[in-house]
Amino acid sequence: MVEPRAELQTYQEQLPAMLSSYDGQYVVIKDTQTVHFSPTYQDALDWAYATFGLDHFFVKKVAEDQDVVHFMRDLGPCPI
Repeated sequence: MVEPRAELQTYQEQLPAMLSSYDGQYVVIKDTQTVHFSPTYQDALDWAYATFGLDHFFVKKVAEDQDVVHFMRDLGPCPI
């Protein structure tokens, strides 16, 4: 399994190139591969779940300036 930070690192490394063609769209990254772009977050998420099921993937907006928002599906049980 790829370290979760690898997908964020892939995003950060590829962001300059993605901005020229995909600014404002949403990218799906699986492991260290950029695999899909969609115009909306929901479209990207739907595509990723249809393609990868419950396996891990990363979805993020392609933008130079962003709000800090992270979503992780596999958080495990909540410690009470």
